[in-house]
Amino acid sequence: MRKTKYMISGGLAFSEQKDMEKLRKLSSEGWHVTKFSFLGYTLEQGESADYIYSIDYRTLENDAEEYFELFQDAGWSLVDSSVDIHLFRAAPHTKPIYTDLDTTIEKYKNQTKPLNITMMTLVPATIITWVISLKSTGNIHTLFFCLALLLTVLTIPLLWTALTSYGNQWKAENKKGLVLLTKLLPVIAVVVAFFAVMESGIKSLQILASAVIGATVFVTFITVFTSLYHRIKAKKA
Repeated sequence: MRKTKYMISGGLAFSEQKDMEKLRKLSSEGWHVTKFSFLGYTLEQGESADYIYSIDYRTLENDAEEYFELFQDAGWSLVDSSVDIHLFRAAPHTKPIYTDLDTTIEKYKNQTKPLNITMMTLVPATIITWVISLKSTGNIHTLFFCLALLLTVLTIPLLWTALTSYGNQWKAENKKGLVLLTKLLPVIAVVVAFFAVMESGIKSLQILASAVIGATVFVTFITVFTSLYHRIKAKKA
């Protein structure tokens, strides 16, 4: 029976490079990633080997065969694909997938495309359900209030992920002001939400603000936790 184990991801938008470095280190120990799993990767034990890994983001239609052949000819083997995310591996010193600024920027633009589509659905739905909740009474209010709260908890981590992805793109484009803005917006959101909780007399608004604070703190906790996890594992190795 083949031995497998799970490796948690730090979030590709937040720590893609760290994930790739960790996968390389595990390969040198005989653990090779075989597929994407929920919030991470599945690895299988085998002979130790030195592989480097790289992620690409691309929506494939009729050009899938040509796309994978291009990477294969360059020395990169496909490990797994999940929707529009593709994980490749290669021998050390293989020419990187992204060798110039233009292709790096294109990569980050491809990363944000699926996030944009999801946001176009979730953000309006969240706003509409909050408006209906605030304007209604009785069972309708309760129903839409619960739905709005659920959508808020889903939407905020998505917004943060999208914000980080745009930050990566703008960093590659050397747009320092916009990069700084991506760092400040979560802090501003929490401060505004905190004052809403303290000063507003509207119960629903207080709960909405609490949801904003809770979701933001949750994402921060997950980011810090996964970062510490990788650091501790690296020190023990």
